[in-house]
Amino acid sequence: MTNSQTAQQVELTAKNLAILAVGLVITAFLALGSHDLAIAHLGIPYPNDGDVPPWARYIGQVVRLGAMVYVCRLASWYLGKRNTVRAAAIFGLLIVLLQETLRVIVVDNVVSDGWIDLRWVYLLMTRLPNALLSFYCGAIAVVIARKIESDRHVPLLIAIAAASAIGYFALLPALKAIANLVTAALQLTETPEVHTMPYGIYVYKYIYGMFIEPTISSFALIYLLWPAFDGSKPRRIALFVLLMLLMRGRIIATGLFSFWIKDSWALAFAAEGQFFVETLVLAGLTGLTWAAVTPKATAVGQNSPSGNR
Repeated sequence: MTNSQTAQQVELTAKNLAILAVGLVITAFLALGSHDLAIAHLGIPYPNDGDVPPWARYIGQVVRLGAMVYVCRLASWYLGKRNTVRAAAIFGLLIVLLQETLRVIVVDNVVSDGWIDLRWVYLLMTRLPNALLSFYCGAIAVVIARKIESDRHVPLLIAIAAASAIGYFALLPALKAIANLVTAALQLTETPEVHTMPYGIYVYKYIYGMFIEPTISSFALIYLLWPAFDGSKPRRIALFVLLMLLMRGRIIATGLFSFWIKDSWALAFAAEGQFFVETLVLAGLTGLTWAAVTPKATAVGQNSPSGNR
């Protein structure tokens, strides 16, 4: 890490830790609150995206993975100090957390009383393939960022496209087949929702409480990225927001998947757009909180990702 980067690291004083803790809680509450407001109070439906064609989802995978590779380059000051396996495990886990993996599993079980009998196993099997795909994407992004220089555009694009194809068209179906074998062997069936909207406090405490998972990932990611950004604090926040939207797949989902949502044009884009707004709030408030505890002095041209491996 360069001296200019070191100067911009957050000092973990008692005051800064308190600010970060409060900011983390507020960020989690307001980010999820934007989605909850849309779906529970504004009548915006959850997106029924079952008709989105595979090629469109594949494009989404390519864009997400491309953003992850870029993030890995920016975070090379930290990830580069770890061997490939450890760096891949760290970044893969951050992507899993960013996708609300544990939160969704817990909320599934709460809404369906999945802790009874073996219902939780069925619910886990429905979510586990996508969770492992997220880990794969994060891990392979580290490998690609290390093995291929950023100025080798064609090999880089081929690697991202190939890794995305392997993940979406080979790994994911294989994982789903294994999950189906488990549920079939245990004779498990889909569990109905016991608690339905409008939810009571019993469900909401899990829905909101578990959103701390992607929020923690968001704060960890800005720790990795902030020293590598150039320019003013607003510019850094804007770049972080953009990268978060790309890594969470919200730009492609809203701009492309919405055309296949089974609803009116306006509701279709609103259905996907509520998660765009959720990520916007999550990343924006993370950036504002981090900027509040970062030294005012900024350095320009401190760490170009083009030179990182």
